[in-house]
Amino acid sequence: MVTKPVLFSNCMKFDKAGDAEAHFRAILNTGEMRTYLAGPERDAVDILFRDYCAATEWQMPGEPEHYFREWNRAEGRSTKGFFVEYDNGTVDDFSYIKAVRAVANWKR
Repeated sequence: MVTKPVLFSNCMKFDKAGDAEAHFRAILNTGEMRTYLAGPERDAVDILFRDYCAATEWQMPGEPEHYFREWNRAEGRSTKGFFVEYDNGTVDDFSYIKAVRAVANWKR
């Protein structure tokens, strides 16, 4: 299987999707839950989310203001995930794994 690089619109690049996933997993698994991301972590998650939305042609309900880690609880299970808070107060969760895969396959 041929690996292809994952290139983000800010020129952040990973040799393969697994490397990008490992990068974002490390951000997810370090730091406090329910605390807004800041600095390079925030910048990386922001470009991941924005490129994910562009790659899937998903219209954001507002301008992303903050990103944070939180437990995503559903049907008897809990997993850590990234959440985005928009300028209108709306909050959404998103999968960094799905986001990386969408960016990796993005036809620009």
